[in-house]
This record gives sequence, C-alpha cells and structure tokens, in this order.
Amino acid sequence: MPLFIFVIILLGIGAFTMTTSTTSSVRGIRIHNPLNIRIASNAWKGKVTPSRDKAFETFKAPEWGFRAGAILLRNYQQRHELHTLTEIIHRFAPPNENHTANYARFVAGRVGVGMDERIDLVNNKPLLVEVLHAMSIMEVGRHYSKHTVLKGVNLV
Repeated sequence: MPLFIFVIILLGIGAFTMTTSTTSSVRGIRIHNPLNIRIASNAWKGKVTPSRDKAFETFKAPEWGFRAGAILLRNYQQRHELHTLTEIIHRFAPPNENHTANYARFVAGRVGVGMDERIDLVNNKPLLVEVLHAMSIMEVGRHYSKHTVLKGVNLV
C-alpha cells in the first residue's frame, strides 16, 4: 500500500476517534449540557463545579443535563404557567439571543404538536422526552438518543 494512502487512512481513523464528547467542537456536547443551560445559582445534581465553561453549566454526564432540562421545563409549567411551546421556548431561548419562533416551530414539528397547543410536560413523560430530545437537536445537533433523554428524565 502506498504511504500516502496509509497516512490518509490513519488520519481518517484519528478524526473518527476524536469525536468523543470531551473533544467535540460543539460546546453543549463537550460539557454534557445538551440544552445549553446557562450558569445560574441552581444546585443541580450532577453539576460540575466550577463549570468548565464561562457561560454554560457543565454536567458529569449528558443525562444530568437532560435532568436539569426536565426540571426547568416542568418549573416553567408549574411556577410560570407556560403551557405552549411558544411560551416555553420564549422563556428558554429568549428572542434577544435566538430566533424564538423558528425554535418553537422546529420543536413543534419534531414533536407533532402545534406551537400554541396546550401541552402537559409535568404528567406526560413521553411528551417531555420528545420535547427535550427535539430541543437538544436544535441546541447541539443529532447527538443524543431518546434513550439518553429518558435516562435523564428518570433521574428527576
């Protein structure tokens, strides 16, 4: 085998093996924060202190990040009376930082509900998993399975 082909193969293998969560170029994957939850005073279980990022929480594993996301979304419904994806996403990803309508439209399309349809994320665990999974795709791309999301939700 010619040397240059051997080198290309080795480079390809190296590139493939370097896409682990700790070396990913995607911040939310690298810090196990699939929803890009900002640093706050919350004492999240599974939180790494200090965070390895200046703006976003770092978690021990992505499941802990999904757990935090599940708690946030349920709090939005229970404490803030936000019951549609439009309302929830508007608070989670405010318009000064995101294109909130596109975000809500994307999540609604992935989940199969209307943006302004009343949803229950407190009592409907399968729907909560679907919403969190769609939000993680919007935030960090197609990296996490629904099984990983469910493991995080089950930690609540």
